[in-house]
Amino acid sequence: MRQVAYVDLTNRKVTIKPIPEDLLRMFLGGRGMGAYLLYNHSEKGIDPLNPENPLIFSAGFMGGQFANAMGRCHVTGKSPDTGHYGDSNIGGALGAEMMYAGFQHIVITGKAKTPTYLLVDNGQIQFRDASKLWGLDTYEVQLRLWDELQDPDVKIACIGEAGERKVGFACIRHQLKRAAGRT
Repeated sequence: MRQVAYVDLTNRKVTIKPIPEDLLRMFLGGRGMGAYLLYNHSEKGIDPLNPENPLIFSAGFMGGQFANAMGRCHVTGKSPDTGHYGDSNIGGALGAEMMYAGFQHIVITGKAKTPTYLLVDNGQIQFRDASKLWGLDTYEVQLRLWDELQDPDVKIACIGEAGERKVGFACIRHQLKRAAGRT
C-alpha cells in the first residue's frame, strides 16, 4: 500500500494516510505527488522558511524496485531563493528505503522545541533527540548517527550548520556526499 506520513514537529504527532489510486495515476512519481502535496498543504503566500510550510520527501515512482537508479528521492517545498515551487532530486538509497519503511511520501511541518531527528523504521516514525548533533557538519552528523544506531546500513538525510542557520541555498545531505539543495 502506498502511504503518506504527515509529521507535525510542533506537536510531535504523526498521521498516516493511504494514497488513493487515482492520485497515484494522476500525479505520477515523486515529483508529481510532491507538487500535489505542496499545493494542497501550503498556504498561498506563506514564507518558505515558515515552520508551517511543508518540506516533502517523496520516493520516485519506481522507488524500492530492484533495478539501477530506482532509489531516487525528491525533496519538495517552497524555494527560499524564489519563494515559489522548488524540487530537488537526490540519488542514493533514500527513496527506496522510505518505501521499504512503509512510506512513499513524508510531509514535515512545524518546529520542534529542541533539535530533533526522525527515525523512520518499519511503518513507524519516532522523534529522537538531536541536540548532540547540533552544530556539526553533515558528514559528522551521519557518522555519529551510524555509531549511535549501531547500524551502518541506516540511510540518513540531514542538514548541517547552514541549514540550522536557515541559509537559503543550504543542502540536505545523504550517504556522505549526495545532496538535495535549494529547496
